[in-house]
Amino acid sequence: MEPKSKGFAVTAAIVILVGISLLMLVAALNRRDQMVGLNQEIQYDDFAFSVIEVRKADVLGTGDSEAKAAGAFYVVTLKIANHAKRVDYKPKRATAILIDDKGREFFQSESGQAALESVQEPRCYDPIPAGASCTTELVFDIPADSHITQLRISEGGLVGDILDVVFFGKKRIELRSL
Repeated sequence: MEPKSKGFAVTAAIVILVGISLLMLVAALNRRDQMVGLNQEIQYDDFAFSVIEVRKADVLGTGDSEAKAAGAFYVVTLKIANHAKRVDYKPKRATAILIDDKGREFFQSESGQAALESVQEPRCYDPIPAGASCTTELVFDIPADSHITQLRISEGGLVGDILDVVFFGKKRIELRSL
């Protein structure tokens, strides 16, 4: 009886290795690093992101809703396009990450975003229908010693970021050392 179970284990291991090899081959054939500039799209499947504009501010909002930046607020105008034929896309607000010239990553500022949205209506909260797009503004509070150079999109946390790099490639929007 033991030789049959040993043979099954070897066969299962071979099938698993072949499966992993095929998956890696597909990833290698589909993977493509992409660096684009302003007003150019980086695309993930049917969904694309582009930076239209970046502006700096020391203060956002007015009155009780005013927020002062610890460093400087960077307000990124991000266009999200749904190139799908049938599927809506639900934007996630925390997907955009700014990167400085030292490789440090910066996430959205909750207080800055709230201050901005106190003086203008928030956009891109509803699902984006197939074939449509929307434009939103995202606020980041960046230390004064930082020189922002890129924006990247992250929708799946650390595991999602690793899978993105493996299957889609490294995708960045160049912001030219702001």
